[in-house]
Amino acid sequence: MRYLVLIILFCICFKSESQNTEGGLFINQIKATVNSNGFLFDSLGNSGLKTKNGFPLSVGAGIWMSANDSLGNLRVAAHNVLGNNHDFWAGPLELISGNAPNPSLWNKVYTVNKNEVDFHLLNYKKSNYQMSENIKMWPGSAPYPYAKTLAPFVDLNDNNQIYEPNKGDYPFFKGDAIVYSIYNDNYTNHSYSNALPIGVEVHTSMFGFNTQSVLDNCIIVRHVLFNRSGRDYQNFRFSNVINFKIGNIFNEFLGTDIKNNCLFAINDTTEATFSNRLVSLGCMALNKGISSTMYFNNDNDMINGKPTLPEHFKSLMAGKWKNKKSLSYGSNGVDGSFDTKFVYPYDTDDKNLNLMWNEESVGNTSGQRIGVMNFDSVQLKSNNVIYYDFVYFFVDENYKNIKQLEFLCLSIKNELNRLNVLKINQDLLTRKLEVIMSPNPLKKGEQLLVLKNDDMPCFVSVVDMQGKEIYKFYLEKNKESVKLPDYLQSGIYFLNFQTLNNKHTSKLIIN
Repeated sequence: MRYLVLIILFCICFKSESQNTEGGLFINQIKATVNSNGFLFDSLGNSGLKTKNGFPLSVGAGIWMSANDSLGNLRVAAHNVLGNNHDFWAGPLELISGNAPNPSLWNKVYTVNKNEVDFHLLNYKKSNYQMSENIKMWPGSAPYPYAKTLAPFVDLNDNNQIYEPNKGDYPFFKGDAIVYSIYNDNYTNHSYSNALPIGVEVHTSMFGFNTQSVLDNCIIVRHVLFNRSGRDYQNFRFSNVINFKIGNIFNEFLGTDIKNNCLFAINDTTEATFSNRLVSLGCMALNKGISSTMYFNNDNDMINGKPTLPEHFKSLMAGKWKNKKSLSYGSNGVDGSFDTKFVYPYDTDDKNLNLMWNEESVGNTSGQRIGVMNFDSVQLKSNNVIYYDFVYFFVDENYKNIKQLEFLCLSIKNELNRLNVLKINQDLLTRKLEVIMSPNPLKKGEQLLVLKNDDMPCFVSVVDMQGKEIYKFYLEKNKESVKLPDYLQSGIYFLNFQTLNNKHTSKLIIN
């Protein structure tokens, strides 16, 4: 049976501080894991990203960040896709001090699926209802000194921004299942990058869809970064790093599809794991364009080997080698003909006349491939938020080139747009909520059209001139028509709109 019933594999087992809890997602054709420190696709040293039949696709993916503070100090935080010494620990940061908690207190990964939510909404008022642990333990809100809202949730009844599932509150997410991890880079020294901490709290969510569509082979990953450091960064950089392993041996070639902001690897077809078929794993950036792609080898080469110093990470994140030499077009990218920004782009590099450059054309031997997707430096002020969205997908086709991916990328983006997945979560960006109501004045019996500038769930209370709440309703979309009750008399009313972190009041006249 090609399309599987949605299955959630979830592991909560409290371990020592050095070992992180792992949560998993198995939906349709793909399995994936995330750890409590945000490290993706690692399951006790084995592949945590697999096809439904258990064929490996990756043995680790994570994020790198770098920035210079006002004194010129270089700060770096990074996941180690080749080992266990990461620069991240489970838990949020305190709002005022930026201090991190003991990670053993937050050594959790939070998993929930749509079926659980639907069942919860139907039954939470019943006296014999047994709430699932996934609904109960969702980190919707936290007490001071942490952010009041941690993971998105629907505040169903009291609208007090406190997660109370016994009153009907429930996790808010898009897709059919989600895994959520909260972590930071400020707990102790950075043993991987050997750099000063940045002071960032990261929320990584991984979700999928049971749509029987092109999304069957996809996992969507969102990283939301909160600057809790008290410092403004003028040149904050972010990178996504992937250790590809398609099958049971390292036999990959690396590539970039520039037009689709995609970094990918293709196996060389010699492995019997996939019956000698060609399989690819791609990672496409969804909400921001990549500025460069790089790689490094699992060795100690002075140019393209493993990074060991803060300056090495900064160089790779800027599209340069460890020795600060630019990536060059042709060969292995170290001694090519001229400077470039994207490694092995096939024929997608317009700035280099679309000249063919891939690993096979230059005679490279397949093997382990560690790719780095880079984004332009940005300003990240204290208490501000930035987020990065990706989709990981695998392709099992017969082309032995970039055609494996380029057509699929467009189909994936179209389907995500259709499902309204690519909308910005404005509550996380703390954007001011804006609402337009039409018509206003409203005749009794007319439909009221409500337009708002985000697509988060919104609760609306109708208040009369004496401040008494006389009606309330729920808006799920950013554009909805509402029929107000006939018992509302002619007069002036105030409509109070509230999402997780935003409020807005509008005046409505009923004739």
